[in-house]
Amino acid sequence: MNEAPRVKGIYGWLFTPGSLPVPDASYSYTDGFALMYVGIAPKKPDSNGKESTSRLRPRLAAHYNRDASRSTLRLTLGVLLAEELSLSLGVHGGRLNWGVDGEAQLTRWINANARVAWAENSTPWDVEDELLAYATLALNIDGRTDAFSRELRDRRDRVRSNARIASARF
Repeated sequence: MNEAPRVKGIYGWLFTPGSLPVPDASYSYTDGFALMYVGIAPKKPDSNGKESTSRLRPRLAAHYNRDASRSTLRLTLGVLLAEELSLSLGVHGGRLNWGVDGEAQLTRWINANARVAWAENSTPWDVEDELLAYATLALNIDGRTDAFSRELRDRRDRVRSNARIASARF
């Protein structure tokens, strides 16, 4: 992720076909990898016009090697791969994540099965809106109402809730 510039932009995560339990669909492919998630840095300005200071490099680094508390993509991947990778979400260091070993295992999986591409853009939220409206993106579930998105949203909520309940017992 060190190659990513510290600028505003949009990025896409591409995955090896068959590496994730997602529906077969008409994904866009590049070099044999399927585009399944897009994001932006910074996020869209709030209603007062205040813009986040986030840029591509730190955002991509969060997805690649931080933890699930800082990346909805890592949370989603962990939920989808929990059984395969023996991951368990919990409160570690005061944050919900897969634990040191689980996060390291998820990073190794990402390294083996994912690629990322990005483009500089001064208003990436405009491009993101278009992509979300027209592209098939299995892992972008906000605002989607298809069966897979609803199921994945419910699974994420359930995993987070169970982790919080388990941590409250101790």
